[in-house]
Amino acid sequence: MTMDHILQIENLDVSFSLPGARNLAVRGVSVALERGTTLGLVGESGCGKSVTAFSVLRLIQPPGRIDGGSIRYNGTDILAMGDEEVRRIRGKEIAMIFQEPMTSLNPVFRVGMQIAETIRLHLGVSKAEAHERTVELLRQVGIPSPESRFASYPHELSGGMRQRIMIAMALSAEPQVLIADEPTTALDVTIQAQILDLLLTIQRARRMSLVLITHNLGIVANLADRIAIMYAGEIVEYGTVADIFASPLHPYTIGLFEAIPKIGAETDRLKTIPGTVPAIAEAPRACVFHPRCFKRGDECLAGPVPLIDKGGERRVRCVRA
Repeated sequence: MTMDHILQIENLDVSFSLPGARNLAVRGVSVALERGTTLGLVGESGCGKSVTAFSVLRLIQPPGRIDGGSIRYNGTDILAMGDEEVRRIRGKEIAMIFQEPMTSLNPVFRVGMQIAETIRLHLGVSKAEAHERTVELLRQVGIPSPESRFASYPHELSGGMRQRIMIAMALSAEPQVLIADEPTTALDVTIQAQILDLLLTIQRARRMSLVLITHNLGIVANLADRIAIMYAGEIVEYGTVADIFASPLHPYTIGLFEAIPKIGAETDRLKTIPGTVPAIAEAPRACVFHPRCFKRGDECLAGPVPLIDKGGERRVRCVRA
C-alpha cells in the first residue's frame, strides 16, 4: 500500500450460504482509493458492488461471510480489527450513504435528533454544540429553513430532502472516506443532478476520498477519477476515467458503452448484451463472461482469468483484450 492510498482492498472474497448452495458474491476483488479522489464502482444489479462496500465497514451478516483478502485503511487491515475498533472507525473515519434513505432513517425520531446523536457519539460534544453543528450541516447540504427542518420526521420530507439528510448524517463526524451506494437511484433526474453536484462540492471542499457505487456510466464520467467495472462478483476492468472512456478493453465494458442511447443514432433500437448474468454457486473454471462474449475463443476456457496489467493504471480480466 502506497502513502497515497487511503483504502486498499486486496483479493476480497465474500460468500453467502444458501440451502444446498454457497453463492460466491465477490471473488478476488482488488481496488485502491487514493486520498482526495473518487473511485467509481460500476456494474449491474447483483454484481457485488454493495457487498464490497458493506465489507469495508464489516457489515456483512450471516448467512454472509468474508472468506478471505484484506481491506486496509491507512495501512491497517480492517478485517483483522476487533469489533470495538471497527465501531470507532465506522461512521467516524469511513461513512456510508445507503441506497434507500427511508430504510436507513428511523421513522419515529426527528431527523435533526438522528444527526445530532451521531455527532455526539463520534465527536463527544455537548447536546447544544451537537444541535448547532446539525443545523449548520443541514444548511451545507441545501436544506431550506434548517432550524425548522431539524424537528421534521422522515415521512414529512421529500425523497431528495431525505437523501440530503443522509448525506448530512454521513458527513457529521467528518469522515476521511465516504461510500455512496447508488445515492440517486430513487430520485428524479433534476434532483439526481443536484445531489451529485452537492457530493462533488463537499468532496472537493473537504478533500474527502469518495467511493461512488452506481450502474450509471454517465455519473462516473462526471464525478470519478478512476473506474472499476464489476461483473458477476469480479472486477473485469480498472483504469482512469479518461482511459476507459477513450478505449474500453473488456468485452463487457464495450457492451455497456454500446448500450448507452445515442442522439442521432441510425436506428432507434438499443444494443444489448446477449444472455444473462450467471448464478455463481462455485468458483469459475474459465472466464465467467465467456457465454455472452463476442470475442470468446478456446483460450478463454483454459482456466480462471486473472486481472492482466495493460500498463499504466489499466488492468483487464480478458485474455483477448
